[in-house]
Amino acid sequence: MYQDYDPHEIKLAHEIANTLDDRDSITLHLQYARKYKEEFLKRILNKVMSLPDSKIKRSRAALYTFLINQNSRNGDSGH
Repeated sequence: MYQDYDPHEIKLAHEIANTLDDRDSITLHLQYARKYKEEFLKRILNKVMSLPDSKIKRSRAALYTFLINQNSRNGDSGH
């Protein structure tokens, strides 16, 4: 699974998956690590993790994915 990714992408994907408690979606996080700049991903991750639990409707991982997709469509993906 990891042979197509460089060590930095793997490390970043695992860091994000662990932070979000979303290890089942490691493949998605690997794809994000390859597609987007680390600064963009960490900015979204920090935003999601800074929200109080009462503001999270489904899960932090779902909100993270939503914000990645929303911001990338708006041209704010760091690329």
